[in-house]
Amino acid sequence: MSWFFGKIYLNSDQKSRMVENSLKKKLGYFINYKDIEYEVLSQYYILELRMPSNGKLGQLLHEYLQEYLINGIIRINEKYLPFYYNLNKALELLYEVVNERKLYYCDKRIERIGNIKLVGQADICSDDLVIEIKSKPELKKVDLMQALIYTFLYERDVILFMYGIYSGEYTIIKLPFNERNTNSLFEGLKKISEKEEIL
Repeated sequence: MSWFFGKIYLNSDQKSRMVENSLKKKLGYFINYKDIEYEVLSQYYILELRMPSNGKLGQLLHEYLQEYLINGIIRINEKYLPFYYNLNKALELLYEVVNERKLYYCDKRIERIGNIKLVGQADICSDDLVIEIKSKPELKKVDLMQALIYTFLYERDVILFMYGIYSGEYTIIKLPFNERNTNSLFEGLKKISEKEEIL
């Protein structure tokens, strides 16, 4: 199924991502950092000029980690040879987090809370953990909002794996699935609903 916007056609997955991105931004206006329980498990930064996130390299990072961690496959592509050290470092870091869990691709989850539809599909799942991969090392509020939504949709703790493929910089964050985070999410959704009713 596709929707038509001007001259651009969007399939259902693209529209779901747009809805998810919009909701993350809206939640960021109403939920403060202090309202969310999260823990920085580990972090590494170098104080140098950072390269911007690159879509193709971000896709490579996702595919490389998913294919190896879930299927045990490493795909070699000569164009990306300069990045293989950092890609393998990313695998090493994630191995420390997942610790012999059986991993699989996450299914898409949809829930409706009042008049708001929550849609999401995380990158890697286990029976008790969800991992969302970001191809940038620095945490932004929208990333926390996405992880907060995933704690509710999957009813599991969420790991945000923030990784800079150019530099090997990273931040690994854990958001627990607990009452405090669920209440913060519901409160944010309630405020969004109230604002949209006024408008």
